[in-house]
Amino acid sequence: MTHAETQSYGFTAGICATGHSPVAGLAASLIAEAEAHSLPLLKLVVVASECPESVLSELKELETGDGRVQILVEAKRRGKAEAVNRILMRARGEFVVMVNADASPEPGAMARLLSTIRADPCVGVVSAMPVVGAVNGVSSLLVDMIWRTHNESSRLLNHLNLSNHSSEELAVFRLSAISMLPRGLVNDGAFLASVARRRGYTVKFSDLARVRIDTPAKVSDLIAQRRRILFGHAQVWRKAGKPPKTIESLLLFTPSIGLPLFVQIVARSPRFLLILPLAFVTEVSAALLSIKDAITSTNEHAVWRRVT
Repeated sequence: MTHAETQSYGFTAGICATGHSPVAGLAASLIAEAEAHSLPLLKLVVVASECPESVLSELKELETGDGRVQILVEAKRRGKAEAVNRILMRARGEFVVMVNADASPEPGAMARLLSTIRADPCVGVVSAMPVVGAVNGVSSLLVDMIWRTHNESSRLLNHLNLSNHSSEELAVFRLSAISMLPRGLVNDGAFLASVARRRGYTVKFSDLARVRIDTPAKVSDLIAQRRRILFGHAQVWRKAGKPPKTIESLLLFTPSIGLPLFVQIVARSPRFLLILPLAFVTEVSAALLSIKDAITSTNEHAVWRRVT
């Protein structure tokens, strides 16, 4: 590949980190995968917000050893939208791969995403499939159901070519398809996917690219997380003009698609029947709280509370 082709087809990787996330190891794994698959990684930008010195020292060591790495330190958290914009302003190449600091892409996941988006100039976004850990309790079973329905709806929308939504754990974006994020935005992946769709690009989901994610350990923390996500979906709806297509919006606005899909998911995992009442209470509680947040503050959740 020539220098000009590398600049055109190359990509930037971006990570938004806060707290004690093992972000240096994640960054090093992305660099190693790029080298293993001969991927033209031009730049890797890490925004480290309120990270302890132990995390920063590892990142600075990585920056010193690789000229492509740039560490942007924030002494005070400013919100993920601000961090993503700082990455986008420094991005080089045609694509940007965004990874959550608490996510663990499986080997080859980034390469598969880049292969998919580079193969079709009409594709603006490709997101990976989030995978949760072992199910060993009521809260983890509830989390498993939520992410199972998320992935199944994403797979169906991908097949129907109707998706306008991307998860944020691991995704690749064509830079020409997206824009900077509005100040105070909560759900960055959903907004960027909606922008790409509005500009005429397709939004894809790859179940061949898997990313392991951390999930809330308690139902109360899950409600807090869902509260923020639903607030963010409503925020994207206001700013983009259309709601993100998720299992929730399919059930509400396109029940002919959403309801059969949900029934199929439950039929394949009958144990979900045991927690349907709890799932209903959790989602209604989160929805009511997100409506309250939307009424009382348009800036709610821009910097969100960390959950365990």
